[in-house]
Amino acid sequence: MIERLDETSRTVVWKAIQNSLDRTVIIRVLKPDAAANPSEVDHFLTIARRFARIKSDSLAAVFDIVSEGDLHYVVMEHVEGPTLEHLLTEHGPLPVEQILRIAASLITSLEQMWNTAHIVHRNLKSSTIRLDARGVAKITDFGLAIVAGPGIDATAMDGGHIVGTPCFLSPEQAQGTHMLNTQSDMYALGAVLYHLSTGKVPFEELEVFAILTAHVKQQIRPPHRLNHTIPVTFSWFVHRLMMKNPNSRYADWDDVLLDIRSMLAGTQPSCVRPEEEYRSTIEMDFGEDDTGEEHEEDGADGGPHIRLNRKEKSEQLAAYQGKLLLDEQANEVRRNKQITYLICWSLLALWLASVFWFSAYYQADANRQDTPNPIAHLNNAVAQFSESLNELKTLPEKVDVGEPQPPPPSPDPITPTPAPVPVLPTPAPLPVTNTVPVATPALPAGIPAALRLGLAQAFANADFATARQLAHTSPDRFQEKQALLALLDQIPEPEALVEDFLKAQVGKQLTFEHNGKLRTVILRGVENGVVQVEANGRGAELAIDKLTDDEKLIWMNQPKDAAQSATYCVTLMRSSRRAEVNARAASCPLLAPVLIEAAGRVPEAAATPRAE
Repeated sequence: MIERLDETSRTVVWKAIQNSLDRTVIIRVLKPDAAANPSEVDHFLTIARRFARIKSDSLAAVFDIVSEGDLHYVVMEHVEGPTLEHLLTEHGPLPVEQILRIAASLITSLEQMWNTAHIVHRNLKSSTIRLDARGVAKITDFGLAIVAGPGIDATAMDGGHIVGTPCFLSPEQAQGTHMLNTQSDMYALGAVLYHLSTGKVPFEELEVFAILTAHVKQQIRPPHRLNHTIPVTFSWFVHRLMMKNPNSRYADWDDVLLDIRSMLAGTQPSCVRPEEEYRSTIEMDFGEDDTGEEHEEDGADGGPHIRLNRKEKSEQLAAYQGKLLLDEQANEVRRNKQITYLICWSLLALWLASVFWFSAYYQADANRQDTPNPIAHLNNAVAQFSESLNELKTLPEKVDVGEPQPPPPSPDPITPTPAPVPVLPTPAPLPVTNTVPVATPALPAGIPAALRLGLAQAFANADFATARQLAHTSPDRFQEKQALLALLDQIPEPEALVEDFLKAQVGKQLTFEHNGKLRTVILRGVENGVVQVEANGRGAELAIDKLTDDEKLIWMNQPKDAAQSATYCVTLMRSSRRAEVNARAASCPLLAPVLIEAAGRVPEAAATPRAE
């Protein structure tokens, strides 16, 4: 042991000499408190083994993993060279071409981490990325990495805490979201590139709690506005990486690399979207600066300079961000008022139409030939109410942020003016009767108990065909019946969701557990429910319906609608993760009580044995 380099809540990092090979290495040791927790030990060793299988020049190599009694540690490559943070301190912002090449090399590792092992790094930052003697950027730390994916609680080991470096956290991490994916690392990469190009770390002037809130709600200036040697296309690139919503970022790392190659070749990347409507942490301030004020601020020669503790500029930026939040809140209040006005006027129109109709029906003299036709009055009232509803439906989603317009003058509720009634031929006299029309009773709400129990048992057996048959043949009438029938007809089989996911992975590496060991294969094709894979030059086939429910969950995309959520819940209830059904069922509100009931009916032995 030479030097103690770092310490986290779970590990201690040492610089050491490996005597057998006479080389300098890094040793990451699991602390005694963490080593006493079997789940912590399993997580630590699993992550280390998965990293050891990833071969990439931009990832520090794992030399050895040792687990003896209460001692658990990982021996890693020691990268000689400065961190990116140290490089910035010494030389200032890096040239754009160098930044893009660093990003491309890092993406190679991040892509392999996700595609082969479903690993999210969670703590990508400038201080843990080093440049070796060849100038290759290497990620040297994976202490907070987790295995993620659809349905996996990424924060299960965090004890309810938000972990990571605040200035580089994605908005979803800052909010404590349990489901993470590789798009969280995209956001962190964008923060690193922002640091490399401007010398500023996002929201570095704020306190920790304010930083977390800022990642969710606030914005910062684009890089080219702070460093005038930066092209606008680079700002668009970081703008896309740092979208607030992970679904608005790049779909995968291949798309990120394509844009990097375009910028290196001098062509316009796909990230340039002047009409972009989605919110990013980077402001949409991409116009030309005609005032020259920023050039004077950042240096008379137009070159980039790092200036620490610029209090005045930080205060101006905070004030501008505060104004954005207030304007956004005011717009929302005005929009809600507009909607409230329309709903109130529609209800008033309905009430007036009802009063007018009953007045015409009961108070008219039936013996006079010029008695107004009550049906005509009813039609007119219905037409007026329909117009009110149409106005509500056509309300624009974005309301002018100016002062709200006053509501239209209220009609006189006492003496409503009836619409002109067309002159109709006098019908034959009808017998006068005092019979009051009886309203048709409303259908009951909610799925009837008998049908609900039948559906629950069908879902417990994963028998979607029986569930559909029960609903279609049920004599019960209730308000949600048509919606229920439509939903049941759309529910896919679990194997279909697995096949959809795997078809998108053809040609990529996949990691799965077989006979108690993690294995890496290359997916060659998916056809008729059979997966063709290649490992060590040999081909093999795997039937999707032979997978266990736990394995199916790993190879499913996140549910996109209520129908897929129902399938996901049925798979969950027959797996070792049955406890997640209650939370997941909320994504399919119509069937939520049925799915929760079904989960309680699945016996413990229902989970299928692991496929050999």
